[in-house]
Amino acid sequence: MSPLDAANLVTKALLYAVSLGAIGAALHGALGLMANRRTWFWLAGLVAVAAILRLVILNAQMGGSLRAALSAEQFGWTWAAGGPPALALLVGAGFLIVASLVHHRILLALAAISISASFALTGHSAGLEAPGFAPWIVAGHILIAGFWFAAPVTLWPGSGIKDADVLARTEAFSWVARVIVPLVFLSGVYLFWRINGGFSGLLSSGYGQLLASKLMAATLLLGLGAVNLMFVTRQLAAEPAKGRAALRATLRAEAILFAAIIIIIAAATTVSGPTT
Repeated sequence: MSPLDAANLVTKALLYAVSLGAIGAALHGALGLMANRRTWFWLAGLVAVAAILRLVILNAQMGGSLRAALSAEQFGWTWAAGGPPALALLVGAGFLIVASLVHHRILLALAAISISASFALTGHSAGLEAPGFAPWIVAGHILIAGFWFAAPVTLWPGSGIKDADVLARTEAFSWVARVIVPLVFLSGVYLFWRINGGFSGLLSSGYGQLLASKLMAATLLLGLGAVNLMFVTRQLAAEPAKGRAALRATLRAEAILFAAIIIIIAAATTVSGPTT
């Protein structure tokens, strides 16, 4: 892997991680699951930095090397390709910064929507000959994934949190998750079908293998979500100490799977691509 490819991979992984984190924090804030204004502020800053870094790396790609990262000669082409999604990210970061100052649920929702929409403006789905609704399904997919992505932080049963609050927060998250989280898996399957032109090449290309790995990780996440919904929540009510231990274990596993998914997606969109 060349230095430029490595930088592309790292900045994509960073962008995905901070964007999902910001979306999740904003949605959890809008739903009353968390109210950490400092977290919103710092995540907004990280989203803005990641957006700028992606433009810099895209400019380097246009110039053919990392030395061209700050070159103004091809920046017009860079902006034409990467400007709209970068603007959507920066607008979302702006909403999140304002929300950190005034704590308004509508601003939090707008931040999450704007950051999610940035992913509809770029990537393989936007590059389809007839994209149709695929880019906006990407936006919805990212929006829901962000809500789920923040769970290991929002639901973490810290020692300073009362048992009743841990249970209430977990029940509120589970109530929403049981409806929308399966949509992440279904939309992921649909997007693979649209982008790859079917399922026949699922394991015959590097891209297909990477996305198949992502779907497997998502399936494991769904399983952990079911465990939380059916067993951990009940245990939190009946035996809080054991319930907290079980919740910590499942949240750690979810965090590891999310990290793996981010790396897989960054690799799929950097070193590989659809077969059609």
